[in-house]
Amino acid sequence: MDRKLLADFLRKAAAAVPSVLPLLSDEARELVGMKGVDDMPFKARIEARKAAPISRDELERRLARYIHLVDLKYLKILENGDGILPFGYWRNYEKELRQQIASPLRAQIEQSFSNYSDYVNFIDRDGAIIDIDTAMTRAIDEVASGITETSRKQLEALINQGVSNNEIVERMALRFSSGHAEQVAVTELTRADAHFSDALSSRLGEQGVDTQIRWLTSEDERVCPVCNPLDHKLKKDGGWMSKGGLIERPPAHPNCRCQTVVEITKRKPNG
Repeated sequence: MDRKLLADFLRKAAAAVPSVLPLLSDEARELVGMKGVDDMPFKARIEARKAAPISRDELERRLARYIHLVDLKYLKILENGDGILPFGYWRNYEKELRQQIASPLRAQIEQSFSNYSDYVNFIDRDGAIIDIDTAMTRAIDEVASGITETSRKQLEALINQGVSNNEIVERMALRFSSGHAEQVAVTELTRADAHFSDALSSRLGEQGVDTQIRWLTSEDERVCPVCNPLDHKLKKDGGWMSKGGLIERPPAHPNCRCQTVVEITKRKPNG
């Protein structure tokens, strides 16, 4: 289809059915000259997320793709330097990673907020925005710094072992291409959602609303022996006790797909 005709079709579809907008890819929105959901005001973003939520699988794919693109770019820089890193390599890697992963992590957190529509009437809006930004920033910081630190340590270990520059490039290429981005995407979307649950529970508590946080597994054949005993258990004494010790929040391990939900136990009296 001609790009002009395609752009016109997408523009009319989004105008006729606003809930279509969140489903459009970044490339499609760019084609029709539309702002993405991330550019909308807070209230409009939440409404858009609720009207057309992005599936968890799709968010995982998007996040994995963005991480993989950054990995490929910096692997190329490593290859061009024959295994020798230019000044500021890791700092720039982490900075670009933060920028790329912000959108899918924000979408995950805001969709979680939209699921609590019953609470919105008595959640302070300004406070909610701060909570979402705080949860998102924390999630992005943990993801970007964690990925960077793991990759940096692996590279340093190879150097300390006296591995040749060519082999260093090969080993790092293997790391970046062996499901690395996909594993990180699954794990860190889980972490972002858990941070949001903590932030929401805290916000409600400040407004006199008692809550509890419940652990939920995906309840399928892929649930692991670590998470299965925690299913439907309530957070107690700062976390959930497992055989390996206290788990503060999901993820309990790489590729963890569990979630936590906030439940109201007691509301403050009206008036």
